[in-house]
Amino acid sequence: MKTYKFALILTLIFFHHLSYALDFDKLKKNFTDFYLLENINDQEIQELLQLITSDFAFSDIDYKMHRRSNWQPRTHLKRLITLSSAYKNKNSKYYQSEKLTEIIIGALNYWSYNNFYSDNWWHQEIGIPQSLGPILIICESIIPDSTMTKSLKVMDKSRIYKTGQNKIWLSGNVFMRELLRGNSNLIDSAANTIKSVMVPSKPYEEGIQPDYSFHQHGPQPQFGNYGLHLAEDIIKWMFIFNKTDIAFSNEKVDLMRNLMFEGQQKVVYKGKYEILATGRQIFPEKVNGQKYRGPIAKYELYKNLEHIFNEFDTQTNPTSAPNEYVHFRNSDYSLYRTNTFFSPVRMSSKRVIGGEAGNGENQMGYYLGDGTNLIYRNGDEYHEIYPVWNWKKLPGTTTVQDTAKLVPLTWDGYKNGSHFTGGLKGKTVGITAFKYRRDSLKANKSYFFINNKVYALGSGIKTNRNFEVVTTINQCYKKGDVHVFKNKGEITSVWHDSIAYISLQNQKLNVRQKAQTGNWKKVLTWHSDSIISKNIFDLEVSHGTNPKNEKYAYASVVGIDKGDIKKVIKNELGIIIALKNEVHAVKFDNSKTIAISAFKSCVIDISKSQKLKIKTPCLLSLTQTLNGWLIEAVDPTQQQKTLEFEITGKYQIKGQNLSERIENTTLFSITTPNKIEEKGMKTSIELISI
Repeated sequence: MKTYKFALILTLIFFHHLSYALDFDKLKKNFTDFYLLENINDQEIQELLQLITSDFAFSDIDYKMHRRSNWQPRTHLKRLITLSSAYKNKNSKYYQSEKLTEIIIGALNYWSYNNFYSDNWWHQEIGIPQSLGPILIICESIIPDSTMTKSLKVMDKSRIYKTGQNKIWLSGNVFMRELLRGNSNLIDSAANTIKSVMVPSKPYEEGIQPDYSFHQHGPQPQFGNYGLHLAEDIIKWMFIFNKTDIAFSNEKVDLMRNLMFEGQQKVVYKGKYEILATGRQIFPEKVNGQKYRGPIAKYELYKNLEHIFNEFDTQTNPTSAPNEYVHFRNSDYSLYRTNTFFSPVRMSSKRVIGGEAGNGENQMGYYLGDGTNLIYRNGDEYHEIYPVWNWKKLPGTTTVQDTAKLVPLTWDGYKNGSHFTGGLKGKTVGITAFKYRRDSLKANKSYFFINNKVYALGSGIKTNRNFEVVTTINQCYKKGDVHVFKNKGEITSVWHDSIAYISLQNQKLNVRQKAQTGNWKKVLTWHSDSIISKNIFDLEVSHGTNPKNEKYAYASVVGIDKGDIKKVIKNELGIIIALKNEVHAVKFDNSKTIAISAFKSCVIDISKSQKLKIKTPCLLSLTQTLNGWLIEAVDPTQQQKTLEFEITGKYQIKGQNLSERIENTTLFSITTPNKIEEKGMKTSIELISI
């Protein structure tokens, strides 16, 4: 009996180790299959081979470069990944080519026996091992032991530490290295670390936010920088771990699905990644003639990730984002999408960092998180406009026009000096608003999105600086003719590129159409200083020098002919019922919908016989029903437990039971979400007339 038990234990141990061996093989096969998903272009392979020198370097790479960003030597390894994939791809004429074998081994030795380095720690610890690992795994069978040993020693610079996306990258490098060494303990440790990052973060901590935006470097939205690369890495590992002992749980796959389709998918439009969502990566499409990480490249990366995710996902996912208003409450970022245009707004608050600069990137982005509001129709309105943009006049912003050069941000970035920043998706209208409190300038700003229109209202504009203050309506490429319309000798409406910009209170508009010059170097310190010139359309409102209590109100009407402006002004515009320091309010559709940004307690007339008293700061959408009002509310400060109101008339409350009536006035409260993950979300009630 003892002999039987001993034999059984030996058998179980044998199969345990065999299962690990099989898992290693499965993981390596999945890894190779992942890289074979990408189609091989034999013409590209031929062109790469023509660049190989006698010592197995690439003739067009500057291996002596040490700069922190866009470090060229790493291209050597990226090209070897491409060559390795061709070697393993049965559809390539270079499949198992002896010539390719020689080049791959020679080029690996060239790298491993030289000390190529960047001044940025990231490349040594993350970038180089990250590009080296795939070559070693895909071509393991042809790599000599001496080359493998030397290459793995280079990869030893990776260890598991850091946070967020950096932690995933480092763990992935350790996983690849130890998969080749057969170290099951470190494989498990690296795999568990990779999977551990795929969890929802608490609001404003780094990682995936409750609204499916992504933060890195503190409470800072990083959709198209770290967020997109997190999706890139995790989806890769989901594919590689699939159907093995270390596969991701269903809950983690669900979270990635939400990050992709409730977050990432919403910030792409007409073949490009939305530039306000790219973090500090204000990049061109090409650098030195080579494809780089511009908006088109980021879009293509997203679509490729979407394709790979759908390869193993068991659910059917949307192929494009729906037409709707979306506010990412954890990132101070709003989007409005229709059949004809796409309009984002980027803000900041005491909760959320407005932007950062580092590695020579985003040198001009001082105001990028200060209410920038873009309008895309074709998707190319701002594409690579950055060298010639006047960065003190970003669309949607209200800024001081001083004479000093913009000071580059730091890694710490900045925050707006108010908690009041938020957005509300109403039944028929989207509302975005914030109190702008930065440097010496104050302004209360609102954006109302409805149908084919964006309404922008501002009040309480003041500064103690002796310079002009300007609200920029748009600054984009000039396309075709610009037509102006005057009222009493002043320009009050402008039409350009199928968009009518209409002053809602006959405020004078200043329009400029001229060539603007600049260079990429002022945006990216390591890029070219060659002068670029582009024809630019610029439209703005001047608030004069040293304003004390100025305001503005305009509407951008998208997709109309210049001949329709008068009809739109007469019949189709909403009506402003309040434009004060404490409140902005506009009514639409014959008063059936009212949109309100209440920056402090206030009273507004919602009709000739009805008043609404708002006792607490909030965003409100009121929609008439058959016997009362649907009220949708958001606390943009994310600090209040209840929102307090009084309204003329006798109502009962459906949805919450916090109300009382005094004569012909109903007093009611709306309880805001209690959970920290839900702060800033909408609450709805219905007032029913009695």
